[in-house]
Amino acid sequence: MKKAQRPAAVFFDMDGLLLDTEATLKRIWQRESARLGFDLNDSLYAHLVGVPNVLCEQKLTHWFKDFPLAEFRANWKAVREEERRACAIPPMPGALELVTWLDGQGVPLALATSSRREMVERNREAWPALFRFASIMTIEQIERSKPDPDIYLRTCAALKVQPRDCVIFEDSNPGMRAAIASGARAMMIPDLATPEPDVREGAARIYPSLIQALASREEWF
Repeated sequence: MKKAQRPAAVFFDMDGLLLDTEATLKRIWQRESARLGFDLNDSLYAHLVGVPNVLCEQKLTHWFKDFPLAEFRANWKAVREEERRACAIPPMPGALELVTWLDGQGVPLALATSSRREMVERNREAWPALFRFASIMTIEQIERSKPDPDIYLRTCAALKVQPRDCVIFEDSNPGMRAAIASGARAMMIPDLATPEPDVREGAARIYPSLIQALASREEWF
């Protein structure tokens, strides 16, 4: 097998890829919606995976008539903060090992997330060994969110690398579309989302976990 080209940099999404936040948020959003009398079922929630929270909230008001958005927002944020204080959200399986190995190879690492800077800093405080990034790009720093490639193109510019020379790890379909559109080698580690046909076609690799991605590193590193 021909050895893969060593990437100039490796980029990561955060939620559902490095940290097990997607499952936590899904549970909270579904429970808080039910308390208000609305059924945010799995089929509907699948459309929210990988989408910035503000856009997810817009979808809720579109799906449900008279949805009490302000009350819902206050409730889910309060519950999430309570859970965060009680127990830090854990890394996804293999995340620490993969980041540690890449850092040992001297490859620049970057975080490109649709979350806000505040959440990144809270997660970094909880898991400093995981956040070994030369660049961190958050939703506040971009004009167009995923699936637009803006966040990845800006990250490339910050690190002074070309997208075609980089590897991107994502867990969602919108994130993968952004990675693919950037021109980088897009690797999917599905969490709550099943790869859609265009994503499956455009992905360089799809692995069941970061553990497998690390074990198969000769294919992409």
